[in-house]
Parts: sequence; structure tokens; C-alpha cells
Amino acid sequence: MKIGIDAGGTLIKVVYVDGDHRTFEKWPSTEVDALIEVLDSQYAEDALFLTGGKAEYMAEKLNQHHGVSIEFDATYRGLKTLMREQGIDLERFVYLNVGTGTSFHHASREGQERVGGSGVGGGTLLGLSKLLVDIDDYNEIIALAESGNRDAIDLKVHHIYAGRPTPIPGDLTASNFGNVLSGDVAALEPADKVQAVIGLVAETVTAVGISLAEGYDSTDIVFIGSTLLDNKVMQEIINRYAGLKGAKAHMVRHGEYSGALGAIL
Repeated sequence: MKIGIDAGGTLIKVVYVDGDHRTFEKWPSTEVDALIEVLDSQYAEDALFLTGGKAEYMAEKLNQHHGVSIEFDATYRGLKTLMREQGIDLERFVYLNVGTGTSFHHASREGQERVGGSGVGGGTLLGLSKLLVDIDDYNEIIALAESGNRDAIDLKVHHIYAGRPTPIPGDLTASNFGNVLSGDVAALEPADKVQAVIGLVAETVTAVGISLAEGYDSTDIVFIGSTLLDNKVMQEIINRYAGLKGAKAHMVRHGEYSGALGAIL
């Protein structure tokens, strides 16, 4: 069996490949030493392939492994494999890896290049949710956000024009959290706050992705990363925001495991 490991800043993504069968698993990065113990004791005879920010640390501690891949190259190899399997065939596109932060890449038939990054990502989502509603569990946050309404928190274009015709779609956000002081802060629900945080992250990274795509003469933006996992609110915001700007968002299933899979390839 081959085991690919993408050791990131918040999560360690693991892919177990046994013939044509894949099994996916996540570990908190804080439990890296526990994972090393499991790998050494239960998978000592299997081939381990590493990538990610904590890969060198794991390589030093593991009894055996089969090398460390450059993170961006491994992610692209895994992403292209997943896209091909899911019938996503694009000539030229940008892709956003929304992990703890967000990494931006341009891809073509010739390969990929990293063109920038942002500190806004899953770490922002968890950190601001902890500050605002004292919740830092990802699954709890995204479930809570589904019942929220960020309209009382975010200043939208239609708020500014107060019912009059708008030169751009009225649902576009003019200022994230910009409507807070116009209402009753005490009346805001935790669900509204975490939905607004998700909106901030989703719109920020998508806006950068749209600008990059335009610069590379493309309208296709591919999204991967653990921050999207089961995050219906974020996916809906991304799809709507991209659509309003004339772009096409593509969500890759198991995309958060691109690096782990690509480390094996």
C-alpha cells in the first residue's frame, strides 16, 4: 500500500492507496506525533510519501519514508488527477487552495505556477468565529452558519441605494461587516456572525481569483482546500459571487487531498 501525507498548518491530510481503492483521513496538525507513532507501528511495511509544511518534521521522526515532494507540485499532480476523474477538463484556469490561508495558482497545459497568496482562509474562519461566538470547532461553525443571515452585518449595494436602481447587482457586498453599526448589535445571532465570517473569507478569496482569471484570459476558477469541506454556505457564496462577475467556479470533490495524493504520483 502507498500512503500520501500532506502535513499542513492546521490539518494533516492522509490518502491510503491500495490498488484502485483510496481511503481519506484527516488529523489535526497538533497530533502529528501521534500520527507518526501510528504510521511507524501499523504501516511500517508500506510506502510513505510526504509533502506540506510539516513534511520535513515528519521525515525526521518517521522510521522510514520515500521522500518529500514540493508542496505546490504535489498538489497540482493530485488536483489534475482528481479533475480528470471527475470530468473537469479545462485548458487554462486558476485554482485556489483554501487551507489555513489561501494559495493562488495559474494552470495551463504546460503546468502550474504560484501567483500569490493571502492570509485569509480557514484559519481566519476559525479564529474570527472563536473571537465572535466562542466556537472553534469547524463542523459546529458551518452547521450553525446555515441558519444565519448576514444581511444585518454586511453592507450590501442595495443598502446603500435604499431601494433605488443600482448600477451593479444589489446583492454584492459593499463592505463586509460594514452594516453592523446601522442596527442593534445585541440582536445579532451567533449564526448571523459566523455566516458573515464565512462570507468575508469566501468573497475575499473569490474576488482575487476572479481578477487573476481575467489576467490570464480565463473565466474558470477551481477551488480546493479543507475550508470548503461540507461548507454549503461558503460554496453557495462562491458560486453566486463568481456568477455575478461572469466567472465559473469549479468545486473538486476530495480536492483537499490533492497534495497527499500528488505526493504519491
